[in-house]
Amino acid sequence: MLRSISYPEFPKSKVILDVKVKAVSGSEWVTDIYVTGNYDGPNNIVANKDYEIMWSADGGRLLETGSVMLLLSTGESIGQVWSSIITPENRPDRVSAMFKKFPKSGQVVTASISPFKINKNGMSYTWDGLVKRNSAEKRTGRRP
Repeated sequence: MLRSISYPEFPKSKVILDVKVKAVSGSEWVTDIYVTGNYDGPNNIVANKDYEIMWSADGGRLLETGSVMLLLSTGESIGQVWSSIITPENRPDRVSAMFKKFPKSGQVVTASISPFKINKNGMSYTWDGLVKRNSAEKRTGRRP
């Protein structure tokens, strides 16, 4: 996955993430993230709110746009927006078949994410989310 992140309150900040994710169990993923770019915003981010992403299929890729408010230890908050191109590896034939049933208007994801736990060079959090069809799509008599 390639993700471009920007911060409206800090226009000189733009971060690019090259991310590789591998499922190691039904509920755990291993993630490698390569970070490039510039960031001149605050470094006291402790949590977030109003996390939302929009997914749409484009052939064998998933296009994602998103936004979130990052909460600072001072009580202030800053916005973050991003766009991503998600390309599953290995089985392109399986991926294309999977995306054929994807809603043409996309899916909206909202999530609740716990405060971040930062320990030396690591960070962890838990999240609970809901994925639903974008309301812009008109329903037909068929169910997905």
